[in-house]
Amino acid sequence: MSRVVCQFGLPRSGLYAAADWYKDGVGGDWQHSKGAGLGQISADGSARRFFTLETLFIKEVKQGLRLCRELGATAWVQLRDPYNWSSSLHQGVMEKAVAWRPPQPLERWKEYARYCLENDGWLNYNRWFGDQDYRRELAERFGFRRHRNGEPWQHVPDRGGGSSFDKERYKGRAQEMAILLRYTRFVVEPWWRVQFDDEVIALAEQLFGIKRPW
Repeated sequence: MSRVVCQFGLPRSGLYAAADWYKDGVGGDWQHSKGAGLGQISADGSARRFFTLETLFIKEVKQGLRLCRELGATAWVQLRDPYNWSSSLHQGVMEKAVAWRPPQPLERWKEYARYCLENDGWLNYNRWFGDQDYRRELAERFGFRRHRNGEPWQHVPDRGGGSSFDKERYKGRAQEMAILLRYTRFVVEPWWRVQFDDEVIALAEQLFGIKRPW
């Protein structure tokens, strides 16, 4: 069992929910570096260290993954579909819960999506949230001690105030949140729809099996 874990992704991609699920499934005490930088990735004797790295450019992600391989670390890239992700990101920015505000966030999303299209082993947040068999497969892959037969993770992390839409109101019952329907908040807005170019739409279909929702 690796004592170093590295998780790469973008804000509002369910990173901290999946991180808590992983730590609980493997068991033991973990030092979790949240919003970590590449320079922080390291082993520390017998300590179990979990690094969540957000907002990196994909070239930095690849550099981080190489470092993880050298350390023998468990590592993955995590991605959420663009429609629900963009909606949660915008809501988080409006609520002042997200500090990351690039001028064109979907350009960064496309970098990650292209990587996931070309590489195996990435974590599909949509499936992790909604697919029991997928959670069971991941638990086997990660060597969980607590498999729970793929049962859904019900904890809402408090990082960033919890959910962009629900805050921490659904603590202990996260599956009741409309995670896969967040796009409905902005889908009627022309300024929101126009940001999804042909490549984003195609990548969403290829990676998530989702057609544009308008």
